[in-house]
Amino acid sequence: MRAPGSDDSRRLDRELRRLRHELQEAVRALPHLRQMVQFSGDLLILVEASGRILEANGRFAELLGVPQEELYGQPLQRWLSNPGQRQVLEGRLAAGAGAPLLRMELNLQPAEGEPLAMELEGRQLQLEAAAEAAPQRWTLSLRDLSERRRLESSEAARQVQDSLIASLRGSEARYRNLVAQLADGLGQIDAATTLLFANPALHRILAVPEGELVGCRLLEFLPPSSALSFEQTWGAVLEGLQRQCTLTMQAADGTLRQVELNLHPRPAGTGEPPDGPLVSVLLRDVTALSRALNELTELAFHDPLTGLANAEASRRDLEARLAADSVPPVLVLWLDLDGFRRVNHTFGRAAGDALLQGIADRLRRWGGPSDLRARLCGDEFLLVRELAGPVEDPDALQAQADAVLQELRSVLRQMEHGPEAPPVAIGFSAGYSLAPLHGMQAEALLQAAATALSRARDQSPGTALAYQPRFTTRLQREMALESRLVQAFDNGSLRLVYQSQTDGQGRLLGAEALLRWDDPLHGGMSPARFVPLAERTGLIHPLGQWVLEEACRQLRAWLDAGLRPPRLAVNLSARQFELTVPSLPEQVSALLARYALPPEQLELEITESCIVPMAGVTVQVQELAELGVQVALDDFGTGYSSLAVLNRLAIQKLKIDRSFIEHLETSESARTLVRTALAMGRGLGLETLAEGVETAAQLEVLEALGCDAYQGYWFSRPLEAEDFAALLCRRTPLPHEDGPSAAGPAPHAP
Repeated sequence: MRAPGSDDSRRLDRELRRLRHELQEAVRALPHLRQMVQFSGDLLILVEASGRILEANGRFAELLGVPQEELYGQPLQRWLSNPGQRQVLEGRLAAGAGAPLLRMELNLQPAEGEPLAMELEGRQLQLEAAAEAAPQRWTLSLRDLSERRRLESSEAARQVQDSLIASLRGSEARYRNLVAQLADGLGQIDAATTLLFANPALHRILAVPEGELVGCRLLEFLPPSSALSFEQTWGAVLEGLQRQCTLTMQAADGTLRQVELNLHPRPAGTGEPPDGPLVSVLLRDVTALSRALNELTELAFHDPLTGLANAEASRRDLEARLAADSVPPVLVLWLDLDGFRRVNHTFGRAAGDALLQGIADRLRRWGGPSDLRARLCGDEFLLVRELAGPVEDPDALQAQADAVLQELRSVLRQMEHGPEAPPVAIGFSAGYSLAPLHGMQAEALLQAAATALSRARDQSPGTALAYQPRFTTRLQREMALESRLVQAFDNGSLRLVYQSQTDGQGRLLGAEALLRWDDPLHGGMSPARFVPLAERTGLIHPLGQWVLEEACRQLRAWLDAGLRPPRLAVNLSARQFELTVPSLPEQVSALLARYALPPEQLELEITESCIVPMAGVTVQVQELAELGVQVALDDFGTGYSSLAVLNRLAIQKLKIDRSFIEHLETSESARTLVRTALAMGRGLGLETLAEGVETAAQLEVLEALGCDAYQGYWFSRPLEAEDFAALLCRRTPLPHEDGPSAAGPAPHAP
C-alpha cells in the first residue's frame, strides 16, 4: 500500500514537466508569433490603459513613417489628429476589467501627409487570476478605411448614375410627350432650311401628313410676298443671331396662314455640322388671332351699325391731316338729324336703324375719296372735307362751307327709302368749324363744331351755324347756370308766387302759380331765362314735377287753414308730355291723391307749341280731363292751333297771349285778332281769359269784346303765399290800381 505523500509528489512532478514543456514550446513559438505580427497586413498594437504603446508591428510604424523602436513608450493619442477622437479613445481604454469590445473610427496622422481614416478594433487582455493586479492591457488592430470608402463611394456614384439615367429617361419621355402635345410647331432646320425634325403641330399647321415633313425645305411654304422678308431674317440667323418675325405661309393644302416665326441658332462651340449651323424653329399659327385683332380694330374705329368711321377714327384722321407738311383748309361739319327721335317713337327702333344705314350709304356715295364720313353717336354724323382756296380768305372758306351744306341737304332730300326705312323727310341741324380759321388742333376743331351745333339746335331745326367764340362763352355761362339750378332743388331758392285771375269787377275767379328762383349769384332770376335752359337739358322734368307738387301742397295748406282758395293754374312745358315713367297724367293723379285735393281745384295750362310736335299729347290731355282737372290753352294766338285741333283737345279755357293785349289800344289788327280769338272760344264753348291786362283802357276794350276773365297788373301783381292767403281771407273785389307798378310788368312764365 502506497503512502499518500508519494502520490502527491508524483502528480506534482507530472504537472511541473507539463508546464516546463509548454514554456519551452512557447519560447520556441515566440519568434514565429513576433514574425507573424510584424508581417501582418493589419496594424497591430499592444497598449496599456493609458494608451502607452508596449508593442507595435512594422506595418504600423511604416504607415506612420517613423522607426518602429521610436513607437515604444509613446502614447497612441499622439498620432490622432482629432482632439475629440483622442478624448473618446482615452475614456474607452481606461475602462476597468470586463470592458466591452472597443470599436471606433479615427483619423491617424502620419509624420507627413494628410490624416488617414482608420477603423480601430481592440480587446482587453484576459489575465490569469494571479496576475489580476497587473496593469490592464489592450490589443488593438487598425484597418485602412480609404479603400472601403472608395468602394462605397463608387457604389453610391453608381446608384446616383442609375438614378440620373432613369430621371433623364423619364424627362426625355415627358419632353417627347410635351413636344408632341404642343399647339405650336417645333422643328429643327439646317442652313438650307431643310427640316431635320418636326413635331405633330408643325405637320398640322403646314397641312402635311405626320412623318412626311422631315426633308422638306421651309422655304417651300413661303409665298413670294413673304420670301424677301424671310431672306433678310435668315441672313441674320446664319450669323448666329436669334430672330422673330411675323409673315404669311402657304400650307400644303393652299391655305394661307399668318404665323409668328422664332428662329434660334445653336450657340457656337456646340458641335455644329460642317455645312452650317442647326436652327431651332418655333412656329405659332396666329391666323385666328390676327383675324380677331382686325375685327377688334374694325370695332374700335368704325360704327357697327353703319360701317362709317367712329369718333376715335375721326379724331385720328383729323390729327393726321393737320400734321401734314402742307395743310389745305379743312371743313369739320357736325350734323344732327332733325326729328329722328320721332322716327324711333313712331316706327320703332328697327326703322330708325334702317334710316341711319340709308343715310350712311348716301353719304358714302356722295363726296370725294378724301372725305371722312363718320357716325359719332345716335343721329349725329361728321363730315371732314378739304377745301380749295387761300386760307387767308375766311369769307371764301365760309362760302364753300355753305355750298357743301346746300349740296348735302339736296342729297339727303333725294334719298330713296328702302323697304325697311320709313318715308320721312330728312333734315338736319349743323355746326361747323374751319381750319385754320378756328385752330389747328383736332380736338379744338371738333369741340368748336359741336358747340356750333348746340347753338344751332337751340335756335330752330334746320339751322346751320359756323363756330363763333361767343358760342363757347354762352355755353359756359349756361353750364354754370344749369349747375346752380340743380342745386336750387336742395337749397330752397325755388318758390312759387300767385297772381289772381278775376272778372271785370275784380272778383276772384282763380289764380296762376308762377315760378321764381332766387339765384345766389344774380338774385331774382327771370323764368324766361332759366326755363328754356331746363327744357334743353332735361331739367324741366324734375323742375315741372316740383312746381306741380308745391302747388298741390300749398292748396292743401290753405284748405287746412280753413281758407277757400280758387282754382289754381299751373303751367306745363311741352317736354313734360314726353314719354316718361310715370307719365304726366299718372304724376297728377298721384299728387291729387297724396294731398287729398278735389280735381277741379287744379288747372293745367298747356301752350300751343306743344300740340303739334309732341306725339301723344292729345291722348294725355284727354287723360288729364278724365281726372277732372281743367285744361287751359295758354298763349293762344302765337302757335299752331286750328279749329280742328281745338275741337280734338279736351280743353276748357283759352288764354289770349299778352302780346295782343299790349297793343289793343292802338292797333286795329290786334283788336281784330283778339275779337277773333274770343269769338272762336265762345263758338267752342270755352271760357276766355286775357293775360297782361295793365290799363283801364285795355280792360274796357276787352269787356266790350266779351272777354270772360282777366289777369294782369291792373288787378294784382303776383303775391307771396302769405300775402295771397291774406287776400283769401278778405275774398273781396280787388281795388283797381292806377296803372302798372313802378317795377314794370312781371315776366310771364311757368
